[in-house]
Amino acid sequence: MAHQRVYVQDDSAFNEAFAVAVETTGVRKWLGAADDTGELRRYKADRKRRAQFLALVSQTRDELSHVYDGSATSEQKRAAKIAAIERLRMRYREMRDSRWRGYQGYDVWFNSPINNAKLAATSVYGDQVATFLRLFDLCSGDYPRFYALVRRIGALDKSDRAEALKAADSCD
Repeated sequence: MAHQRVYVQDDSAFNEAFAVAVETTGVRKWLGAADDTGELRRYKADRKRRAQFLALVSQTRDELSHVYDGSATSEQKRAAKIAAIERLRMRYREMRDSRWRGYQGYDVWFNSPINNAKLAATSVYGDQVATFLRLFDLCSGDYPRFYALVRRIGALDKSDRAEALKAADSCD
């Protein structure tokens, strides 16, 4: 339903992050109104784990970007990519077993092959979510004002849009 409110042609990262932010804020409001504190606590814990998962993936994408931009041979780059993905899996297992106290919700993702396409697809749904949640807070949780702000930013050119998302300091 979020895409019915705001949809920006040819900007999947913007659209999907906006939709996830609408989902997140909507679920929080709904559970809060239902006074379901236990479910709200579980939902917030799940969102926190999701953000930590996305941060791990982002860190690995950054590492791989440096590898690909470097002057190493193709063989060296392949080896560095394999090492970066193995570090990603190791960091995940450490986080799962310590911070997450054994929560295995992302095991399937990590136990299947990881490639550039999988890393990129994961980022489309998460990289800008925190920014949209911040915008929602700037709009005091008022959906019509939030949608209006997102529409205004969405109407900008793509490079200006990214800057406006980061720089926004009010809902107006």
